[in-house]
Amino acid sequence: MRHNIEVIRGVAAPAVVWAVVKADGYGHGANEVALAALDAGAAGLCVALVDEGVALRRHGVGAPILVLSEQPPDQLRSMIEHDLISTVYSATQIDALCAAGARHHRVHLKVDTGMHRVGCDPADAVSLAARIESSAGVELAGLCTHLAVADEPDDPFTATQLDRFDTVLDGLVAAGIDPGMVHAANSAGALAHPAARRMMVRIGIAAYGVAPGPGVAGLTAALRPAMSLRGRVSCVRPPPTTVVRPAVHLRS
Repeated sequence: MRHNIEVIRGVAAPAVVWAVVKADGYGHGANEVALAALDAGAAGLCVALVDEGVALRRHGVGAPILVLSEQPPDQLRSMIEHDLISTVYSATQIDALCAAGARHHRVHLKVDTGMHRVGCDPADAVSLAARIESSAGVELAGLCTHLAVADEPDDPFTATQLDRFDTVLDGLVAAGIDPGMVHAANSAGALAHPAARRMMVRIGIAAYGVAPGPGVAGLTAALRPAMSLRGRVSCVRPPPTTVVRPAVHLRS
């Protein structure tokens, strides 16, 4: 894990690396891989759920932790109390954070530029950013999107997404709003698309030494798998020399 983070830091520089340790560190053990990633120079961590971030905090992780999507209202107070950075893309979530007691709580505004999973419509981004700016409960610390086909380097849709993202960024700047940390690249984006690296890259599967897809496998030669699976043979049975088939009885 340390080796892979160091390799990706070299590729993505001057962008900083944030390691995705959701789903128990992709099954590798979230606490262990989080500490290894930070030890190798990762600037922050990303998780999917509030509980995942809380568990890291209780394990002594003090680095910035970004929760990658909006969370249920009953989880927001815990997110605030444990200083987890929120991802927002709706007025409802912004207001819910304020209602949960947020005061200068850091949020990243996520824009849906074509992934169609989570994120606000690009046309709504400036108004949502202005809502954040006018609130005493939350403060805009980042602007982000997610690339849908970055693992297919020849697909022009990644460039289309980045153009849409830049249009939103220009709108925020024109409105006098500081977007904070700007980020768009996942593992494949960081490896294959220099234009996507921006200020930080979110590294998931590549941090564990696995290629994000066959289209970028040639860019992962320097990475090392963080997990291997071994088994012990417990029984060996030679096949019979002849195969005896059961008789088939046909009914007339």
